[in-house]
Amino acid sequence: MNVSALLAELRERDIRLEADGLVLHVDAPAGAVTEELRAALREHRRALIRHLERERKRLEEADRRGLVIKFSRERGYVSLHDPTTGEWHEVAISDCPPWVLEDARAHRRRREERR
Repeated sequence: MNVSALLAELRERDIRLEADGLVLHVDAPAGAVTEELRAALREHRRALIRHLERERKRLEEADRRGLVIKFSRERGYVSLHDPTTGEWHEVAISDCPPWVLEDARAHRRRREERR
């Protein structure tokens, strides 16, 4: 089992992981962690800790950046930065409420002023 498959299975079982230095904390409902999962957690402990640390840093950066709304490079779309996940989403301008377009225009003006 690779780390991605292990993480997917853990999510399905509502098992949460937390890294604290080199210690991996597991929070799971009673009976959710089978012997097979326990062995996989031991085998992939270091990779899971690295993954959790990267995820934590990515979410901290997303939180620092906050909600960003700007016009996309692709015409007719707006790019939205989700501060809770750090993901960017492309939304058609026709699907956006007016306040989103106003924020995108303000973002463009600020960028042009900095140049």
